[in-house]
Amino acid sequence: MNATPGRERCPRCERPRSSCYCAQLHPVANCWPVWICQHPAESRHALGTARIAALGLEHSVMMPCPGAANPSLFPDSPITPALIYPGEAAKPIDELQAQTERPLLFLDATWRKSHRMLMESPWLQSLPRYALENRATSRYRIRRASRPDALSTLEAIVETLGVVEGDAQRYAPLLAVMDHLIDQQIAHMGTEVYARNYRKG
Repeated sequence: MNATPGRERCPRCERPRSSCYCAQLHPVANCWPVWICQHPAESRHALGTARIAALGLEHSVMMPCPGAANPSLFPDSPITPALIYPGEAAKPIDELQAQTERPLLFLDATWRKSHRMLMESPWLQSLPRYALENRATSRYRIRRASRPDALSTLEAIVETLGVVEGDAQRYAPLLAVMDHLIDQQIAHMGTEVYARNYRKG
């Protein structure tokens, strides 16, 4: 059966052809590998940002985690990955700069679901944990968050790589793709709906 006109999806970014962003992506050769552990619900999110990172970084792996996360989901690594996740046990990201390059592991989920992923995985709990400090206001303008510095997965990845590799502008094009998708979504919903539901002040 033929696909419904206008609903055919790109096999890479999994978005409708009309809003495919693959042509805008020019993969960046990141020095620190990025691993993304994705909650199943995020794969159905229309504006999930983790896939932009997975497609836009040469050294990245995104794996669905329907159960407890474990190392068998990811490539073998001689060095223990660093979990990028806030909390009292987390050290500042800056401390990674003086260390040997290692995989950076991110949880792609809402705060509540990511916390549950952490609590259900002894492996995640055993990893050294690091957190971003003095985070900028999120550019993800169509999400309700409990605090203005609650970053999307892509923003957290870009900011972390900028810190550990010392070159924040190198990954800015990935954020530009996210901005473009958000602009499309706002245009689709209309400025009045956007202002009523998302704009503050």
